[in-house]
Amino acid sequence: MTILIITMSIILNIIIQATLIPHIGVFGVVPNTAIVLVVMIALKKGRIFGSVFGLLAGLLQDVLFSITLGVNAFILFFIGYFVGFAYDSLTKESGVNHFIFTALSTVFYNALFSLFQFFLSRDINFVEAVRSVFSFEVIYNGIIAVLLFMLVQRIFIQPNLRFGRR
Repeated sequence: MTILIITMSIILNIIIQATLIPHIGVFGVVPNTAIVLVVMIALKKGRIFGSVFGLLAGLLQDVLFSITLGVNAFILFFIGYFVGFAYDSLTKESGVNHFIFTALSTVFYNALFSLFQFFLSRDINFVEAVRSVFSFEVIYNGIIAVLLFMLVQRIFIQPNLRFGRR
């Protein structure tokens, strides 16, 4: 059942990222929902699920949106793997953890993506690379991570069963 939910999340993320996300940009910055979902899966299920989800989401994102194949898959794989290490040590019920890990993952993603673009001989300006690393996208992704975390908590709430007197 978990694999079905993860597969549906990847497909829904790509559909939303292709249709709705370009229209909700703030100050010309659009959120990267793949990072948000990879962090959420890694914190909820661990590093194996997080890394596989990151690899599949990044590969699909590369095939559909990117010129270079494999860069997003590589970066999202490592984000899912390294964030998944916090699976056992942190509380999973805190939105603050999701905000912090999503913000750090966004900085890591943009820095590594700029580095890859530099080494792949793409025209990249150093000022634009630094601006993309420390952009409004960090806060935007963090806010979306907290909102999505609260939505998932409401949807998948565990019922309390009590047998006995009320």
